[in-house]
Amino acid sequence: KVRETSDIGEIGLFQPDLRAGIAINPDSELIPVARAGGITTILALPSGGGNMTSPGRSGGSGVITGQASVVQLAGWTMPEMVQNLEAGLHINWPGGKERKQPVEELKRWLKEARLYEAGRSQKPEVRSQKEGGDKTTDGSALPPLNTQPSTINPPPLNPIIDPRYEALRPYVRGEKPVFIEADTKQEIVEALKFAEQEKLKIVLCGATDGWKVAAQIKAANVPVIVGPVMRKPVEEYDPFDATYANAGRLHEAGVKLCFRSDSASNSRNVPFEAAQAVAYGLPAEVALRSVTLTSAEILGTADRIGSVTVGKSANLILTDGSPLQQTTQIKAILIQGHPFQPESRQTRFYEKYRARLKP
Repeated sequence: KVRETSDIGEIGLFQPDLRAGIAINPDSELIPVARAGGITTILALPSGGGNMTSPGRSGGSGVITGQASVVQLAGWTMPEMVQNLEAGLHINWPGGKERKQPVEELKRWLKEARLYEAGRSQKPEVRSQKEGGDKTTDGSALPPLNTQPSTINPPPLNPIIDPRYEALRPYVRGEKPVFIEADTKQEIVEALKFAEQEKLKIVLCGATDGWKVAAQIKAANVPVIVGPVMRKPVEEYDPFDATYANAGRLHEAGVKLCFRSDSASNSRNVPFEAAQAVAYGLPAEVALRSVTLTSAEILGTADRIGSVTVGKSANLILTDGSPLQQTTQIKAILIQGHPFQPESRQTRFYEKYRARLKP
């Protein structure tokens, strides 16, 4: 029996070599809709998965789903739009009672990626093959490849290039961020401990229960991409406004944060996610910065976007009020200095059916 295909998700629980930016459709109607909402740049996260009990987020999503991409919402082709194809590794932190097995498998992947990195980093002339195993030129034994049984073939020293391990190299070196989806208190605490043990540079995504462990997040110096804000609390006994006040409490603890929506189709609503947090304790100036410069800092693009600074891309919006207010009208948009009208399929329908009412 052949499994059915899905255009929005790849099959497989561990696929670090996939890159979300490759799948960007420049003709998608979601792009002008988000742009008309004042969004000029997004972080596209990959999705995918297989049949494992509670491997992460709902819908059978994978553990390592691929690499996120920073994408500007203007351009004729994918290469024109993608600003950073490999902006960060995306991990769905395993949840539920059966989480132990996928967590152990995740650790094996990173362990073997480090062995692969060690092999790829060494020059061929410093190694020689001798009877009794691999040895360096000074005769000292090389570290064992894999001391535990694994479902993954262990990479050899001086290995053949493997796209999966190759993709993991900058992350095990700590050069790029790892975006970890973790919502509950338990998931967040486990993700923080995991990052410390594996020496990973992480960004927490979601973090609905972040307010419960805000001090730990701050102590670990981990930024958070909060959202969606407009959702139910995790536990039945949580206060009704737990998710609304989450960002404010994280800010009070000194955590750097920005916001996101729950899907590509709702990207336009990110400013209103921040606005909801303002109504429940987050300072307005912090909220505005969170959807501009702070977002760019967390995504590693603050040298190009996020503020009106000489030398940065001219990504600007012209409004008649605060971008956080739903009544504010966006008059014009600039992306890399090119002007765009705030038009979309929705505004076209609005004009079409408004004309129908005219005599």
